[in-house]
Amino acid sequence: MNVGEIPGLLEHCRTFWRGLRERAAHFAGRMNVVRYPYERRKAIWLPDSVQSVLFVCKGNVCRSPLAEVYFQSLVENGRRQIAVRSAGLETTPGKPAHAKAKAVALEHQLSLDEHATTQVHMELLDQSDLIIVMEIGQKDRIRRFYPKSKGKVVLLGRFDSEGPLEIADPYSGTSEDFHSCFRHVSRCCDVLAARLGMNSGDSAMSQHLPVNPKNS
Repeated sequence: MNVGEIPGLLEHCRTFWRGLRERAAHFAGRMNVVRYPYERRKAIWLPDSVQSVLFVCKGNVCRSPLAEVYFQSLVENGRRQIAVRSAGLETTPGKPAHAKAKAVALEHQLSLDEHATTQVHMELLDQSDLIIVMEIGQKDRIRRFYPKSKGKVVLLGRFDSEGPLEIADPYSGTSEDFHSCFRHVSRCCDVLAARLGMNSGDSAMSQHLPVNPKNS
């Protein structure tokens, strides 16, 4: 092989892998279309006594930090003793929350100033009674690589009967995308809090989801 042929070969390889990723993403999307109705109808089982909740997203800079800080406010208002944390499946520890996430939180008298990203790890999952994820793929990934967490992983969007099942990632979006994300997250957290027995005057708390102790 001539030296001059190497750049062309590298470009061919990059094109091949891009195509492979696109086909994989397309296949995953088609699988999700099948999974959506199942996940939407599937009854939710929650442990009898939840002492710790872990919110998980991809990078732990947008969705899970907003869920963590909002749900923590519900826990404090309900005078409950529940540890609330968040983490990311693909992140570098120690990064701050997204600037737009911090701004949205501040508008609701919540602060993400002290937030630092945390990477998901086995010990953290073992210490959590309930693991709340944003996407079906995240649920599958945790259950695949951490089998012991299988009965503890729930989609956050499952607690909102009207909104999308998955919480969209606003990372590259506008401020309105972050506001929309927060509204979706807070509605779901309100219902989750109600399911855990916290009192609130929020109308979302009156929503009911079936209980199935055999759910996994």
